Amino acid sequence: MVCDHVSQAVLTLPVSSTPVYKEECTQCFDDHNMAAGIDVCLSCFNGGCPGTPNNHAHQHAMKSGHHLTVNIRRVRKESDERPAKLTKLEIVEEPENDQYEFETFVRCWGCSGARLDNVPEDVQRVVHAVLHAVEASKGSEIKAWAEEVTACSHFDGLTQAPAADFSSEALHQCSMCDKRDNLWMCLSCGHVGCGRKQYDGSGGNNHAIAHFEQTGHRVSVKLGTITPEGTADAYCYA
Repeated sequence: MVCDHVSQAVLTLPVSSTPVYKEECTQCFDDHNMAAGIDVCLSCFNGGCPGTPNNHAHQHAMKSGHHLTVNIRRVRKESDERPAKLTKLEIVEEPENDQYEFETFVRCWGCSGARLDNVPEDVQRVVHAVLHAVEASKGSEIKAWAEEVTACSHFDGLTQAPAADFSSEALHQCSMCDKRDNLWMCLSCGHVGCGRKQYDGSGGNNHAIAHFEQTGHRVSVKLGTITPEGTADAYCYA
């Protein structure tokens, strides 16, 4: 069927920065592997479960006035091939299309969730873009990783005091308490302090942070992580 809501709908194509929730309902844990699939709003790309008892897809449509959705259901392909003999442990990326098939159809919640036939080309283009968009949660993971590796200017402008002689004991114990693990050395003056105190009382006594607060020396390196190749776990308290 074709309904009046199709011609009234305001649809835009998602771009690379648009969050598209096509694998899991944003209100519960139902996902596109379940029998009812997931309904993706073709106006704002919210993901909602279309089945009982919650039917968050219907709730979203009634609240937002976005009636058109594409239902996506992922089904694992059947295969008669026997798994290859395990000869080594490894992680191999397998394309999703090699393992699964996707069943889709467009529906209108303004027409009680009726399935639509003869969908116009402009709606088909939006559906195609949704199916090929990066799932919102995966896009967030990629963005978070990219942010983690940004450089800190305080490392480039680091000013160090003249080299001092350190005893072996000084490098194996916090200079302000008896902690001997999770030690951080200030890269400005060589002070050795213990790490953060955890909520359960474990960890350090915050003496590395206390040194930063007293001196303004921002950059420290975790002892025991320095490698011959020049890598280490370093941290800027600023």
